[in-house]
Amino acid sequence: MNKKKKKKVLKLMMVIAILLLSQFQVNAQGGGVFHRGSVSDAACDGGMMGRGTNGGFSLSNQQFGSDVNGGYNLTNQTFGQDAPLGSGFVILTMAGMGYVAFKRRQKTDVNRIKNVSSKKRKEQTMKKITLALVAFMLVLGMTQCKKEQQPNNTPTADGETVYITMKVTDNGDKHIVYPGTGAVVYSNGDVIYVGNNGKYVGKLTYANGTFSGSITNPSTSDYLHFYFTGGKTPATNPTAGSTTSFTVSIADQSSKLPVLSYGHSTSKYIDGTTAYTCMLENQCGLVKFVPSIATSKVISVGGMKTTATINFASGSEGITPVDATGAVTLYSVSDTEKWAILLPQNEVENPTVTISGYKHSLVTVPAVIPNMYINSGVTITMPLEGTINGLFTIGSNQVYFSYGNLQYIGSASTPYWKFADNQWDYLGKTTGQNSSNQNVDRDLFGWGTSGYNHGANCYQPWSTSTTYSDYYHNNLTGQADWGYNPISNGGNTTNSWRTLTREEWNYVFKSRTTPSGIRYAMANVNNINGVILLPDDWNASYYSLRSTNSDGSFSGNTITASQWSALEQHGAVFLPAAGLRYGTSVTLVGSYGNYWSSSINDYDGEGYQRYFYDFYAGSVNDRNDIYNGFSVRLVRDVN
Repeated sequence: MNKKKKKKVLKLMMVIAILLLSQFQVNAQGGGVFHRGSVSDAACDGGMMGRGTNGGFSLSNQQFGSDVNGGYNLTNQTFGQDAPLGSGFVILTMAGMGYVAFKRRQKTDVNRIKNVSSKKRKEQTMKKITLALVAFMLVLGMTQCKKEQQPNNTPTADGETVYITMKVTDNGDKHIVYPGTGAVVYSNGDVIYVGNNGKYVGKLTYANGTFSGSITNPSTSDYLHFYFTGGKTPATNPTAGSTTSFTVSIADQSSKLPVLSYGHSTSKYIDGTTAYTCMLENQCGLVKFVPSIATSKVISVGGMKTTATINFASGSEGITPVDATGAVTLYSVSDTEKWAILLPQNEVENPTVTISGYKHSLVTVPAVIPNMYINSGVTITMPLEGTINGLFTIGSNQVYFSYGNLQYIGSASTPYWKFADNQWDYLGKTTGQNSSNQNVDRDLFGWGTSGYNHGANCYQPWSTSTTYSDYYHNNLTGQADWGYNPISNGGNTTNSWRTLTREEWNYVFKSRTTPSGIRYAMANVNNINGVILLPDDWNASYYSLRSTNSDGSFSGNTITASQWSALEQHGAVFLPAAGLRYGTSVTLVGSYGNYWSSSINDYDGEGYQRYFYDFYAGSVNDRNDIYNGFSVRLVRDVN
């Protein structure tokens, strides 16, 4: 390459270097451009923090079940990445060194020439000036690079606010937990509360991909502490500069799983700092619940810690559960998959579970620690509300028996139907049902007295006429069946229960086959005479019963209330000998049990009943006058 070409190349390199340095100066002194991070889950980077040089946040939320140090590679997000810091300086240095070498060689050539024209001398003078300019630019470049790395340490004035923005870099726009993976993303309105120096200093609100807001009077002696409350608002509004703590409730999770997470900046707050990094670590667990029966109904689990304290003076202990317990409403993914955010707590055995229309129990909820991810599922057993948890096969169908005999509560200001509180309960003469008074409680009913007007004179539950023609003369189906009514402690919905037919009663007592071979036994339970019916899966080892599947004395099996509780847990049903009512006379209480079927005899219009008495287990081939008041025990079909 000849001398002229070399000179052109060197000049070109200097021009490029100066342009790069100019671009760097613009980025150093103007508005920063922040680049998105590559963190998986919910990461965000930010800008404009402090009163000096623009700064950035790289913020991520921990994925449930992941180790903080194992699943994330977080680094400070810097600005000006289009022109890396110092690149202009390096190129200028190379250009300067090349130019000096070129000049030395040129000087040697000049010394060899004795006769130099005045024009040449002028040219050499201009090149010296150019070299001096290059040296000046080198100093300027070094100065600018050094200035970029210096923070502005001017203290923030008392009460001054600092504006912060953080752009979310996940691809979602909703604060939601994806239970299958434990991933968390944000939604409009989500809030991050910021603490510093033991006090609340402000909040950042999410809108369209960015968290933004102001913090008041941050101190350089402390970190910036970030608290995410999963969309749950404080019980009392915090005041910047004075609030040291507040509480949030996570009880209602029906529409969103409220993740509670905390993290602080990796370095203390510095006015004008260029970047911070923060990992939000989950301070709660994510737990899956599996109902044993598919349901779209709302499920609440009691015995859980539902309130957390956000304490700005506690650092890493800034989110702690309150000891008091309550019910958590589960988040529904489908009819068979429910989830909940649970605060750290010890194992909870048999908490109360509420599901409209069901009677339910729950296996033990395991102990919860921060960031725990239980996706194997905690099973909720769900016998229907008002039922005994024991299946009875009737032909090709299966049913649950109701928890007690049917009662009509006429004494209430608004009368209603319910099941007896205990299986051995009956009303007898104690409530005035041995009268025609409408406003008394009853559990002995004439045929078809469900309250539905099917055309007969006697259709109300308080009917006491002894005239045969006053009553309904058909099988009890639809609204004529007592089970069509909403039962207050049996789901309280219409058409959920029914009365067994004559054939079904016979099958339960006489034809049903079970692994244990036991179907029923006469007994005295809690000093009440009656008959025990045993479910399909009854095991003889649960309790030793005498005179099973045959006539026998009530006293043959004497069972206390506490003993009965154990039998009932295994699905045993007890039909008490509640007597009968003829007109307004209640009789044979404690010695006879008479239970209506839904079947009527076509020949004489009498209703079939299931009845029993001491030493006689009875038969449903027997029928009786439909004006008599008998007990009603309903069943619910397994869908």
